[in-house]
Amino acid sequence: MAECATIGKWKEQTVGKQSVLWDRMDGRQVSLLDQTIRPHLPPAYPGYLRDSKVGDIAVGTQMAPGAHLVYFPSRVNEFQLSPDGYHADEAPPDPFCQRVWAGGLIEFNTANPLRVGELTSQTKRIENVTIKERSDADPLVLVNLALEMHNSQGHCVTEYRNLAYMKPIDLQRKTVKHRRRPEFSHELTPTEIMLFRYSALSWNSHRIHYDAVYAQNVERHPGLLVHGPLTCTLLLQLLQTHMPKRMALKSFDYRAVSPMYCQQPVTLNGRWIQDASGTRTSNGAQLCELWAANNNGGLSMKGVATIVPLPGAQ
Repeated sequence: MAECATIGKWKEQTVGKQSVLWDRMDGRQVSLLDQTIRPHLPPAYPGYLRDSKVGDIAVGTQMAPGAHLVYFPSRVNEFQLSPDGYHADEAPPDPFCQRVWAGGLIEFNTANPLRVGELTSQTKRIENVTIKERSDADPLVLVNLALEMHNSQGHCVTEYRNLAYMKPIDLQRKTVKHRRRPEFSHELTPTEIMLFRYSALSWNSHRIHYDAVYAQNVERHPGLLVHGPLTCTLLLQLLQTHMPKRMALKSFDYRAVSPMYCQQPVTLNGRWIQDASGTRTSNGAQLCELWAANNNGGLSMKGVATIVPLPGAQ
């Protein structure tokens, strides 16, 4: 009960707090992201127009969905971080110190996508903090964030991010099988270099992604964890590879189910969702179910993407 009171007090001090960061959608950054993930994606994954001299993705190019996750680095030094290397301003008080990326919702403005070279702001707000009681384990503290991105033309992206904090435990990976058959899929094996590069690009110093000793001895994982936002990004790039002509991603609502680990095969999957009237709604939108399966065939992440006709395409 004392722990709940402590979390309640922290909630009163935290909910509603917001901060603003500015970043230029630099072509070098998104180019390095492309170099990090492209070797692990299908050969048909779309390419980019690049600067002929330095090789950066050209100014004005529309950025891949999920690329915003490697921008807007926090402006804190390492001694201002939590012991696990992550942002202290989003973390509840002890003993809820073990964090997982639980999922989220990303909404894209198809009329004003993020583009290389644009000066863009990101407003982050802590929307809510809740305690989730569990019958078979200690409670979780759920922290919900909202992040809104605007450029000179207005709103670009809104992201709702869900983080779960718990007491230190030995995490047990659930094996939940998906009952649907994919219409398209791709297998890859995350490597240490891939995880290190994504950590660096996203300015994510959470030690479970690059410090194997910490991941195994402190948080009791069998190896390095694949980042939740990286898994989300890979699923969205699988969709980009199979995107119908003159359609664009409008939103992706997803949930993390169980961890994925470095050097263990992962399968990215997708299938188009049909309703009684066919694959499209009245406004031309289509739904696509995306999921990542771990080396045991169990679900690691699942979600539903909504794609819509490009402006002027209807």
